[in-house]
Amino acid sequence: MPDKNRRILVVGATGMLGQALLPLAKSAGWQVFGLARQEADYCVDIEDVLALWRCLDELQPGVIINAAAITDLNRCESNPGLAYLVNARPVSVFAEYSRQHAAKLVQISTDHFFSGDGDALHDELARVLLLNEYACSKYCAEAFALTAPGSLVVRTNIVGLRGWAGKPTFVEWLLEAFREHQKITLFDDYFTSSIDVGSFSDALLALISLPLSGVVNLAAHGSFSKLDFALALANRLGFDDLSFVKDSVRSLSGPARAQSLGLNVTKAEKMLGRKLPSLNEVVSVLAQTIQGKYDVVR
Repeated sequence: MPDKNRRILVVGATGMLGQALLPLAKSAGWQVFGLARQEADYCVDIEDVLALWRCLDELQPGVIINAAAITDLNRCESNPGLAYLVNARPVSVFAEYSRQHAAKLVQISTDHFFSGDGDALHDELARVLLLNEYACSKYCAEAFALTAPGSLVVRTNIVGLRGWAGKPTFVEWLLEAFREHQKITLFDDYFTSSIDVGSFSDALLALISLPLSGVVNLAAHGSFSKLDFALALANRLGFDDLSFVKDSVRSLSGPARAQSLGLNVTKAEKMLGRKLPSLNEVVSVLAQTIQGKYDVVR
């Protein structure tokens, strides 16, 4: 049997990160298997604990990367039980398997833990605020993951293309607005360190090969508003006539939202031995990807 330490199970294989991570890991020499509800090597409902165990026992992965989650804040808020069953409880299974089989668990977490301090950058020890059910479920997942020796919890904010009909990512929503010359609302007080999914995947594979455990921030270098991000991407794609209204994230109805999601990536950069991409580098990579997949009409 091949070395299980080179065998990765990517949970959430059909999502934005999974789609980018699987081919990249394969090209880097890993044995890679995907798990999702459908169209994956292992078609499993992650709410089904017994089915998860059967998959793990059959595959015997040396690395588990969990990228599956409900990220819709409203859905999590209206059904916190479901948020727990999808975002948190499966991680307890992955952690238990990792303890029993000396596997490495990599939990993809969130940056939705910080608010009220503008474009500040938060390191791995910054105080966490649990403002909504989504944040609660993801923080619970972190706690489960950290019970496994050598586990890695990766806080991030990933942007890119996914290709799900009717469920556009933020970048896909922006691209449609650019192409259709739609007037859109953009927030100038909602800050993130969003990183393109390709750069994130490349850095993640490098990190899991290093003796690193605990919590690590893996994101862009610096913090910027959604308005800054959209304008930078529009400019890079040649849409200089973007029509938009500037607004505050506080105007949104629904659950409370974190606003200051900037991440300090000094720890990751030291481990990687290089700088992570800036806003301009992130949008440059995204623009190349978009231009390679779409006929961008200005």
